[in-house]
Amino acid sequence: MPNMIVFSRGERHVFAIVLTLIITMALAGCAGKNQEQTQGQAGQQSPAREGTQQETLLVYSGAGLRKAMDEIGRVFQEQTGIHVSFSYAGSAQNNNQILLSRKGDVCIPGDVTELEPLRKEKLVTWEKKVVYHIPALAVPKGNPAGIKQLADLAKPGVKVVLGDPKANPMGKVSDAVLQKAGLLEKVNKNVVARTPTINELLVYVSMKQADAAIIGVENYPEFKDRVDIVPLPELQEVNMVVPVSVLACSAQPDRARLFAKFVASDQARAIWEKNGFKPYRE
Repeated sequence: MPNMIVFSRGERHVFAIVLTLIITMALAGCAGKNQEQTQGQAGQQSPAREGTQQETLLVYSGAGLRKAMDEIGRVFQEQTGIHVSFSYAGSAQNNNQILLSRKGDVCIPGDVTELEPLRKEKLVTWEKKVVYHIPALAVPKGNPAGIKQLADLAKPGVKVVLGDPKANPMGKVSDAVLQKAGLLEKVNKNVVARTPTINELLVYVSMKQADAAIIGVENYPEFKDRVDIVPLPELQEVNMVVPVSVLACSAQPDRARLFAKFVASDQARAIWEKNGFKPYRE
């Protein structure tokens, strides 16, 4: 039988202490290693979360473009995996938001002239004209006020709603057309509301709270069961042009330009046309 080493009581006590220290240090080392692995995994996840946030584009768009832009954004996201978040409002409201926050990636107003405040601040790095935005006169179904010409908007008792010229390009165009015809002052006496968006104009007319409004003809189809269009030569001569622009404040300019170019692409043009917009021609 092999010889056994026999420890005294004191030696056994010292050995136990040393063994305990060795085990404690080993466990601490394992714990530290596990903690480092956990921190490493967390560090790998953070960039992924940041990447997901960066892939969300903030796009400012005129409210009257919403139906077409919703579909364009959806198709773009399906093809690229890049999410698009829209801010729909009148051009003035969108411009103010951009100028104050200096945040956002793309701006698509109802008319190219609405980019001027952003250009002055050097906030536009790329732009392209996309489609026409054509004004038209809308009346409640059946035209109860008998509006047949522009001058009829100045008749006593006729209730008119117009866009706010300080808020959207349709309001500016309406005032310009009426001013040119020498009717602005008279029609203003019949104006019951000035709205910041085209959609609100159509709500007034469709609910018969107004006898007439100058809208974008592209927005009419959604209300065709409750609204009629009266052809007016003064309005048919006017064409606003919708542009798409990339903002200098974009934190992801490459993705912003990718989306902007898609908005102006042949594929998106088919969506614009389906929603009543005519492609811009040089």
